[in-house]
Amino acid sequence: MTQATDPLAEYAPTPQQNRRVSMVLWLLGLPGLLSLPKSVLPQWLPHSHDSAQLPLAHWLTMGALALLLAVSVSVGQRLGSHVGLSAPLLHIGLSGRSPWRAIRFLSLPGIAGGVAGAAWLVTLAVLWPESLSVVDPVYAMPLLPKLLYGGITEELLLRYGGLSLVMWLLWCLTGDPQRRPGWRLGWFAVIVTALIVGSLPLLMSWSLLGAMTTGVLMQLLLCDIVYGVMAGFIFWRYGIEAAILAHVISYLLSHGLV
Repeated sequence: MTQATDPLAEYAPTPQQNRRVSMVLWLLGLPGLLSLPKSVLPQWLPHSHDSAQLPLAHWLTMGALALLLAVSVSVGQRLGSHVGLSAPLLHIGLSGRSPWRAIRFLSLPGIAGGVAGAAWLVTLAVLWPESLSVVDPVYAMPLLPKLLYGGITEELLLRYGGLSLVMWLLWCLTGDPQRRPGWRLGWFAVIVTALIVGSLPLLMSWSLLGAMTTGVLMQLLLCDIVYGVMAGFIFWRYGIEAAILAHVISYLLSHGLV
């Protein structure tokens, strides 16, 4: 984000404000985890012949995911500020300043990204008749869990924590410590993160389904990598709230079509 348009360009949050933002983001991601047991977790957990153990396994998995979410939010908050990644709307709102400038700053790219993301998902569903829900259980969720987990929690886990960590590491290795990452390093970090994030559902689907056809493999890779680049760019240039808005709108517009 440039100094001319970034709502945080002249704002230096205090450590206390950073902790408050981290807590709010963690709480924002928890409803998505709470929506998982009846929708996705049974597909992610190993099959067990003892059905009495499944509820315990579900809640243990949720506890681990809640801890992972806390770590991801903390990493994003701690490292993101060094490389220009942030949650501008939350920072400004919790500092007592008017949030309208930040809302105007992030709403248009968030809406545009959501429409583009939905068009991309529907296009893939048309090109490949086999539904994405076959290989990624998130697409088979009911609408509300899909929005809460896929639209919000995943953005905090994969973008806010993941992209912040990757960009910070690349910046430490190749960047100028006196300057935030430029376009070249920023784009490289976005693409690397999209490749890493895109491989996660692929590995999970492979473990659940075994061998996959070339068509399904290409569909999953194209879906997650291309969308990851778009969402990563929106987060990098406009903030995590814009990326969340884009993800939520993508699922709203494509639900039932993918």
